[in-house]
Amino acid sequence: MGVPMLRPTSSECRSCAANVALNPAWIDIFRFCTVRDLGTLISVARDWWAVVDSHHVWADAYDRTQRVDASSAPNGENLLRSLIERPFGEDAVGWHVRVLIEDGSERYSSGHIVAYSAEQDHYLVAYDAEGGSGDGAAPPEMVWEQEKRKRTAAMRMNPSLLGKSRFCFVSPPMALPRSHKGLGGYSPEDEQRQESRPSRELLRGSWKQELKHNVQNAPSRLLTRLEEHEDEVLFVVFSPCGTRLASCSRDLRTVIFKVFYDGDEGCEANTNSSATSSSSQTPRFAREAVFNHETAPCRALWWPMPPYNMVAVSTEDAGWQMSKVEIWQIGLDEGFERQESNGSEVSRQDAGSMPSGQNARCIFQCHNRPFDIYAAIFSWPNFVPDVEHTGDEDPYSRLCFLAGWAVLRENEHYVQWLNVWPGPRHPAFQESLKTPAAGPAPRPLARLRLAGDMNYLHCLEVGPAGSPNHEKILSMTGSTPHLCNEIGLIDLRSLTRSGEDPAAVHPDDETSSSAPTVYDVDVQVYSMGDRVVLSAKWNSAGNLILLNTRPYAHTGASSGSRASPRDQGSSGQASFEDLLLRPAPDLSTKMELLLLDARTLDIVGLFDGHFAFTTKESPFLIFTDEWAGSDFLASGGEDHRVYIWHRRHGRLIRRLCGHTEPVNAVSWNGNHLLASASDDHSIIIWAAGEADAASAQAE
Repeated sequence: MGVPMLRPTSSECRSCAANVALNPAWIDIFRFCTVRDLGTLISVARDWWAVVDSHHVWADAYDRTQRVDASSAPNGENLLRSLIERPFGEDAVGWHVRVLIEDGSERYSSGHIVAYSAEQDHYLVAYDAEGGSGDGAAPPEMVWEQEKRKRTAAMRMNPSLLGKSRFCFVSPPMALPRSHKGLGGYSPEDEQRQESRPSRELLRGSWKQELKHNVQNAPSRLLTRLEEHEDEVLFVVFSPCGTRLASCSRDLRTVIFKVFYDGDEGCEANTNSSATSSSSQTPRFAREAVFNHETAPCRALWWPMPPYNMVAVSTEDAGWQMSKVEIWQIGLDEGFERQESNGSEVSRQDAGSMPSGQNARCIFQCHNRPFDIYAAIFSWPNFVPDVEHTGDEDPYSRLCFLAGWAVLRENEHYVQWLNVWPGPRHPAFQESLKTPAAGPAPRPLARLRLAGDMNYLHCLEVGPAGSPNHEKILSMTGSTPHLCNEIGLIDLRSLTRSGEDPAAVHPDDETSSSAPTVYDVDVQVYSMGDRVVLSAKWNSAGNLILLNTRPYAHTGASSGSRASPRDQGSSGQASFEDLLLRPAPDLSTKMELLLLDARTLDIVGLFDGHFAFTTKESPFLIFTDEWAGSDFLASGGEDHRVYIWHRRHGRLIRRLCGHTEPVNAVSWNGNHLLASASDDHSIIIWAAGEADAASAQAE
């Protein structure tokens, strides 16, 4: 399709400039192409200015400009190469390593791996003579070491520490040369594989329009860096209106930023500001509110109700005792102040025991066990049998949320219990404000019982409102207690009233008469093959599912073209105790973003190029996002980058560099801005739209 590269002579360049100035067809190009892209266009054909609307010229220009390859390797590649190319199991024998000595000294000793025990999942390390332990004495000549770290008290407050490896793989044996693959994950073989993919889908009429669509919607430059946090930033999400940004950090704070445009007053004044604000205006971010928590907030979910001033925050605690879901309201609402002045309290506890905030108030909190269930907001009782509701009532009054109550083991499987809590506009919530004598707070409306297998459901996410899957909840689970290698789908229409005695499942502060009604819920579980799932998300239309995954180390990539129903006999040969003691499979450092058809669960896209290094004991969750009709997919990586792929064209088109630690989450605001949250304590706002070559940070 393309034509050979012909570099114009100096005289031709002067002629080119004259023709560009005289040809109005090229004026649009300067509005959405960088100077570097224009230089590439010049090299496409000798008479490029005369064939400006030629199909093959723009197709070749798209190919040359909208890709990331090994020639754009970022700085610091050698620092991460050893992490990417690290071996596993028997393949690690002979490698030179540095091992963390867990005696409180935080020192590393050097040596090389002599052998590997698959049964114990230990490596035999022969230490160098100059190595030393914390007391200055030389370590034993050979020691069996495990890669995972010992459990410490700090891991309860920071569960991700369990995923840090004790090993640094420095160099391979002399007889085993390093791979020549670049940090971007591209090699000549990868280039051939990309070219052999199915033909790209042309949706916008011409390759010129496709290129313009990319430049206007795929972020390419660092706009600003937000440094309000003092510790790792675990999650970030824009409000549905795009003019507020919530960020969760291990500094025990959730910070709300307001996005201002010139002449724009924000969410309250204009909930459609994302559609009306011009991309030429430079957005400004200002801290609007701060939520303070007892433990680290790990997930935020905007309450789906204008003016989008309430947030459900999930906090973490590996011990399950302090993890909560908290509902926060931004600003001091006058109606809320009047309720407090009348003696009513919205909280479950006394006002003095509730978390505090700046320009915000926690209006409700409840336990959430375990913490990584997170909150899931949906309408209740839309799907509840024998419960009537009228069609003329406020739709927001039926909004409730799920939180975990307990995960109990029954014989050889788990049983998970979820509480259905009323939302702030729900009649049960409002009634608790009027009649404080009836109790300090609303009680659960219902309790859902989910029968599992060897793992429980993690990271619940309800299908988008108005989509065909709004009655379903997406989750992650697993066929082993260690890792999530499956996805679960809960159909809320399958609720059936349980015959179990409520008195047998109520907590200490409940009586059998006050215990909520129990419903059994059907869960359909689908295996993802030889890979673990790091995050699961619906797209905005509800017809696609995004899965960030890591293949097992010794398979390279999972087989199969779709998620398959769980094989009921897959774990039947091993007892629960056996599976607990059995080492989990090693995980590849390569990540793969899978795109599933939500109806058939066929894998309709696989996108790679990003990497992860945490161990199988606790792999990091890496959250994704999509926009523009799911044309663009984005993810972070533990290699400190932000990656953007074009779904229809099946290629990586941006690799954004700016963070210095793993990137945990990304979020698109619908108005040319992408936010990324990182362990380097910062949030970076990346901008798309009119290009500025001086500030371009994309590779």
